[in-house]
Amino acid sequence: MSELSPFRLMYLMFWGLAISLGYGLFASLLLYLTHGLHDAKLFFHAYTSSFGTVVSLGLILGTALIVGKTQSVIPSAIESAFRPKQLEATRYSHFKKLFANRQRSIMWSSDMAVASFLIFLLCKFPLPFLAENLMILAGCAEYAFGVYVGRKLFYSGLMLNALHDIKVTRNLFKNHELDVVDSYVNITSTLTIVFGFVHLNNYFNGPFTFNGAIGESARTFLAVPAFIGTPVLLIFNFYPRIVLRKLYSKSIDVEIGNLKRRLKNRSLSAFEMLSYVIEFEKQSRDELRYRMRLTLSDLPIGLAILVMAIKILMGK
Repeated sequence: MSELSPFRLMYLMFWGLAISLGYGLFASLLLYLTHGLHDAKLFFHAYTSSFGTVVSLGLILGTALIVGKTQSVIPSAIESAFRPKQLEATRYSHFKKLFANRQRSIMWSSDMAVASFLIFLLCKFPLPFLAENLMILAGCAEYAFGVYVGRKLFYSGLMLNALHDIKVTRNLFKNHELDVVDSYVNITSTLTIVFGFVHLNNYFNGPFTFNGAIGESARTFLAVPAFIGTPVLLIFNFYPRIVLRKLYSKSIDVEIGNLKRRLKNRSLSAFEMLSYVIEFEKQSRDELRYRMRLTLSDLPIGLAILVMAIKILMGK
């Protein structure tokens, strides 16, 4: 599907990184014009080096752009595979409305932005007032975009879950009509997990002053989003394969039924018909297991990232 073209995804990711760099340059220029070269240098060093915000903000902004520009992928794939009457018998339409609801996206992101604002106030960036607030703004944006992406993945999972018991009436497996769903979820969840690790590594080890109300205990709050989000993202990374395996298995059953009816019109013995059907089913089931397998070699990098994140905390 063109929406998931590697070149388009790279283009959107580069845009996210470019916007992040642009924000850093603009904020530095603003500080230079209002407070002088010293404050501008302090901010730019913190933004690009001490906290690595230019990279983490760029990653999550690029991921959010990808999600926003390709969010029609899953609904389009589902609605192409099933007739409206089939979908009406499920809760798919309900979850699709929630998935596309802009107000709920804004509300979820705003809530997380407020929570992150409080966290950064407790941790305290080692910067003058305006420079600190510009860093806080960038940090809050990271959390807000992260929740936006997480929310989209969450409702994508619910849309898929609504299809778990849908009646399959044709062979969807032959042309792998729903494979794009797995690709979409895998790409977006993996990018978000990478962002989570980069953000945690940079901020958890960042030179905060921790002269807020609770002192260095505030550092713990910096790790909470990553450790809540990573397991959830890992689950949503794998869940589509579970649903797709069931839908494709039903598709194979439908095709076997069609094959039996076609073979009845041929001059074949009962043994020949049975052998043909068994061979077709074996090949189809083997291919399904191969394509939908979950092996250690196929695990997303999120597991490695989670282990590294734990090492970061234990080594602090």
